[in-house]
Amino acid sequence: MPKIRRDLPNRAAYAVANELKRSRGLPVGEIATRLGMSYMGIKSQCLALEKNGHITARNQHCETGRPQLIYRLTAKGQRLFQKDDQRLAISLLNEARKLFGAAAAEKLLFLHFQNLTAEYLKQIPAKATPEERLTAVAALRDADGHMARIEAGCLWESHVPLAGIFEAFPAAVAMEEIMISKVLGAAVTRIAENSGDHYQIRFEAFHCGPQAG
Repeated sequence: MPKIRRDLPNRAAYAVANELKRSRGLPVGEIATRLGMSYMGIKSQCLALEKNGHITARNQHCETGRPQLIYRLTAKGQRLFQKDDQRLAISLLNEARKLFGAAAAEKLLFLHFQNLTAEYLKQIPAKATPEERLTAVAALRDADGHMARIEAGCLWESHVPLAGIFEAFPAAVAMEEIMISKVLGAAVTRIAENSGDHYQIRFEAFHCGPQAG
């Protein structure tokens, strides 16, 4: 899990921010259920976070009943989560290019994803069903700090530890896509969703409908 900066007043506020980071927006009741806390306790945390500019609220229309108030992180709220510092890794990859040729960095990244593929596959039973594999991969990715979850038959990730690497070496994006395809045992499409104040990665492999929220 990514480290959260010490800009919030208490652990409950950290917990609320963390749940919102893992989604594209949640109502108070859903946050309370996930955290096992009271509705009013979560409501007070949301109001405080909203007052400080870390989250915002909007009405979402429902198929039946009244519109639902949905909270989500703002750009300021997203900055609560520290980005992984990859300056050293990027510098070393660039030096490898200078020393061993233009393709050296990509070859090293290929080896990284190849090794990670093997590491993941060791932890997934060979006879696992597609759904079991998806569950296992989500757990492994979550443990590696990607804030992963399964939703609508897809693997969603709300944190990108290698964001700096992907920006500096775009070829690594396809390598990650191939890695996830291999460990799931099905070809996937890696889709980045960026709404300005929220960034997520979605790996489509099975049936994938629209995400709620």
